[in-house]
Amino acid sequence: MAKSRKQAAPWQGFLMGGAACLGLYLAGLLLAALLMTKGTVSEASRFPLAAVLCVLAALCGGLLAIKQSALRAGGIVTGVSFAAVLVIVGLACWKDGIAWAGHGGILLLCALGGGILAGLLSGKGRGKRKRK
Repeated sequence: MAKSRKQAAPWQGFLMGGAACLGLYLAGLLLAALLMTKGTVSEASRFPLAAVLCVLAALCGGLLAIKQSALRAGGIVTGVSFAAVLVIVGLACWKDGIAWAGHGGILLLCALGGGILAGLLSGKGRGKRKRK
């Protein structure tokens, strides 16, 4: 008799995906800041770089959440939670407010887009095929 692996709770997968999102995004921003300080990357490209990092972080975190929780909605949930963290940090750190219609809104859309892309790229579960 084969031993079955115990399936983790879905919230654990979402938590791991969210932590991966934040970790990748912060590590990417730190690397981008280092490259800008050294002069390798121009400062004019800081926002497009942050937007690409936002999409990639949400994509990787969403794929991890989908893999851990076995739910395709895990990518979207991770993208929404990542966007919520961005909103909370933005509201907590900037006293003058954030231009949601400008760069702030685009970053939120990038986070949501990365989560949706993770859901689309995860593919459908390929069930066992019956052999004749």
